[in-house]
Amino acid sequence: MPTHVAIQPGRLYPQPGYTVQIDKEGKWTATQIFLCHRTSAVTLMPRPGTPHPEIGFIEVSQVTVNFTEGDLAEITCQYAGAEEKEDEKANAVYTMGLSLSEEPLLSHLRYKNLVATEQEAIKLIQSGKDKDDQGNKLRDKVTSDRGREALAKIDRGQTNCYSPRVTWRESWVRNKPVAAAELNKIGNIDVPSGPAPALAGARNWLRNGVTQTQDGKAFRLELEWLASDREGWDADIYND
Repeated sequence: MPTHVAIQPGRLYPQPGYTVQIDKEGKWTATQIFLCHRTSAVTLMPRPGTPHPEIGFIEVSQVTVNFTEGDLAEITCQYAGAEEKEDEKANAVYTMGLSLSEEPLLSHLRYKNLVATEQEAIKLIQSGKDKDDQGNKLRDKVTSDRGREALAKIDRGQTNCYSPRVTWRESWVRNKPVAAAELNKIGNIDVPSGPAPALAGARNWLRNGVTQTQDGKAFRLELEWLASDREGWDADIYND
């Protein structure tokens, strides 16, 4: 026969059954229910940061109290954390993003080698001018076939071009926050972790950012790398 226990004020009664889940990045979550007398709920409810009674490396991230009829209160605790592992990236997940960004037409590789006088003249024409400060016609300064080609495109309204942007991301969950060494590499030429795609020619990667999200005792980190254009990231600028 079932045993009925009287719920006494001032005591917290953990229920024997609870659920545990581990996601693909290595984050542990659990749901544990406690019962107590309604007059003791606010005092006894576990606060965020309280360890799980049986799994010590996860802790409370969220608490909900349901005051039922009579003198009973049901407390539902959500726990989160990550176990300490020798290889914390064993469950790392890798994703790639492909997009296009709009860039000035003259930044395209096809027109990057125009002489400075032609580039300046085209930019002034694009801004609405037809003569320089000495009264010379700006169009007369654009003499190369490539320069005239660019000017013709601008005349018909094609002032920008699309440039591909490739990002590579690594995400995983561990039991400690981001380290200074991981932050210090932001803005530097870097080699991505994981099976990043090979880049053609002189293209290379720049560590673009680090994101940290904490849930209980679980820290989800995401590192991002940004692929360069055809000429690669400038090593004089993007290296400490």
